[in-house]
Amino acid sequence: MAILAKDVMTSPVISVKTDTPLKRAAEILDENFFSGMPVVDDDDKLVGIISETDILRYTQQIIGQPLRDPHRVFTKSQEVLQIDLTHRGVEVIELVAATTVETLMTTDVIYVLEDTPFLKAVRLMYEHNINRIPIVDNNGELKGIITRADVIKTLVNNWSDNSN
Repeated sequence: MAILAKDVMTSPVISVKTDTPLKRAAEILDENFFSGMPVVDDDDKLVGIISETDILRYTQQIIGQPLRDPHRVFTKSQEVLQIDLTHRGVEVIELVAATTVETLMTTDVIYVLEDTPFLKAVRLMYEHNINRIPIVDNNGELKGIITRADVIKTLVNNWSDNSN
């Protein structure tokens, strides 16, 4: 019997809404040790993905200096304070923090349905070089997510070792 996406996915999924401020999105990523997460609308339908890379790229454009940790942008860490100690620097950081997820999220999301074979989901992750793939139902409602950790766990749990 084939393993399906719904058999492997992590559920419920931690996600954010389109109007979530970047500061809160960065906090959620940091608190959960995620590198990205789905974005849903008010009906829990998948509309995008927000990642650390999206946040870092945006802050680099606004601040003009690369940062390594998106959460640090909003905590006024030493890394950020070295950028600009002026009032304008603080205003820029506050502007970035108040920007909504909708502004930065990737909207061309690779996803699969719940009954998609697991190996097809993994192949899509590999072919598109993505770290996570959302799982939706036939109405587009977010039901779960498969991450690299889920892939490894599934392979380990289903690996047939005939060498013993």
